Amino acid sequence: MQEQETLRALQVSETVRKKLRLPVIGQLGFVVRDTDETARYYEQVFGLGPWTIMDGETTDCTNRGKPVTIRGKIGIAQVGAVQCELIQILEGESIHSEFLQDRGEGLHHIGFYVRDIEARLEACKEAGIEVLQKGKIKQGPITIDYAYLDTVSIGGVVFEYIQYRLGPVPVVLPPLLMKGLSRLGAMTMK
Repeated sequence: MQEQETLRALQVSETVRKKLRLPVIGQLGFVVRDTDETARYYEQVFGLGPWTIMDGETTDCTNRGKPVTIRGKIGIAQVGAVQCELIQILEGESIHSEFLQDRGEGLHHIGFYVRDIEARLEACKEAGIEVLQKGKIKQGPITIDYAYLDTVSIGGVVFEYIQYRLGPVPVVLPPLLMKGLSRLGAMTMK
């Protein structure tokens, strides 16, 4: 069965393959039991930070095709060009709570910032790659559209597409700006 899935993935058209081509890694997402405790540990022991810690709730979210509301606590720290994200689920069924129950804390996903998430998801559909969870998170004037892809069976980790929008306009936030926002958020959250 897995061989058939692998072969099907290899038979993707060149057009779809170009649409699926991933940008550089933008985020590493870790599922944790306690965002505050983990952020404090990483900062005190490894100097990783500063962390911006936020409570949030998804909108327009589906988990395995079913509508859900997920409330969680997220910690964000920019480390060079890569954002580290700590995810603690407080309420709701999600692929994160499944991961924590099945595997415990750890690396959950690799995130890629994209400009047109819907075009990327259409290419995934054409390639037979399913969406595990999809939703939106609003933080002030910014909306974060996200989609977790079913890439675990072959690569062992979930891939995530992440698109930032300012109002209706997709924007790319460069790492230096993300680091500045992280520092500003850390100052205002304390």
